[in-house]
Order: sequence, then structure tokens, then C-alpha cells
Amino acid sequence: MSQRLPVRPIATALLCATLLAGCATNPVTGGAEMGTVTEADEIRTGEAQYGPSKQGEGGEYRLDPQLSAYVRQIGQGLARVSDRAELPYEFVILDNSVPNAWALPGGKIAINRGLLYQLQDESQLAAVLGHEIVHAAARHGAQAQERGTLMNIGLAVLGVATSGTMFQDLALQGAQVGGALAQTHYGRDAELEAD
Repeated sequence: MSQRLPVRPIATALLCATLLAGCATNPVTGGAEMGTVTEADEIRTGEAQYGPSKQGEGGEYRLDPQLSAYVRQIGQGLARVSDRAELPYEFVILDNSVPNAWALPGGKIAINRGLLYQLQDESQLAAVLGHEIVHAAARHGAQAQERGTLMNIGLAVLGVATSGTMFQDLALQGAQVGGALAQTHYGRDAELEAD
């Protein structure tokens, strides 16, 4: 006979932890948010992911050092007036023909040469880099981490609550699909906020 954990105390503990963690203020919007990922955590995460992410996207573009310096100059100028100017922002061009740009937590920002070829002037470059700076400044990467952690805790509680029932697999699969849909929704919201 298996022993079941008391679900109510677990759910209550989860709710209390969520409410206590929700005492942070977003530096860009001023709205309340979770806040379990510290700025130091963001910076460490960005630094750890930056090298592999750059390599996975074609590596750094090295054919035109002046262009790279120009992108860094524009990016740093924008970062200095951002809502989180204290982040250690870095800007790099990637040797990738796909038009794209991205930001990691802590201010690590990349733009593909494929997107640079499509830009017509400095204002368009500034718009792209500014968009990515807002992702970093608004903690979008950290928020995704926090939501993922919360969803994993929720899945664990659901697993315990439905353990030994014929609904366990169905409940967990439904929760995973719902979580994926919620992450997609938050991703679109982050894009609109960065715009």
C-alpha cells in the first residue's frame, strides 16, 4: 500500500512561496512580478549561455571588425539610457544569414548578419538593438525561468495529487500542454512589451 503525501499542505506551501516570491517590481513596466531570479542569477545565466548560443548560431562574424565595433557602439549608447543601464551589456554580430536578433538574461545581445543586410540605416539598427535591450531590461528571460520553475512545481503537486488514480497521466499531459500554451502567450506578450 503506497502512502500518499497530504496535498493540501503541499499546495498551501506552493501558494505561500509564490506569493512571497511575487514581491518584485519589473524595472521597465513598474508592475509586480515573481522575482525569484536575482540580477546576479540573470548575469550568470546569460554568461553561461552566451558562448554556446553564439556557436550554435554560426559563431561571431569576423570579416568586418569595423561593422562589429559600430554595432557595439550603437548598442552601448542605447544600453546606457535603458531602464537597467547597470547590466553588463554585450553586443555581437553572428555569422548567420537568417534575419534574427536575440537577447539573453543579463544583457547578452546578438544580431545576425542576415538581419543587418536588410536594415537600411542606423535608426533601423537602433530599433532592433533597442528591442533586444528591453527584453534584457524587462527581465523577460528571468521571467521565463521563473514561470518554468513554477510550472514544474505545479506539475509535481499535480502528480502527487493524482498519484494512483486513473487520471494521473491525462492530468499531467493536459497540464504540460496548458503550460506550453501559457509560455507561448507570455512570449508574445514579451515581444509586444519590447516593441
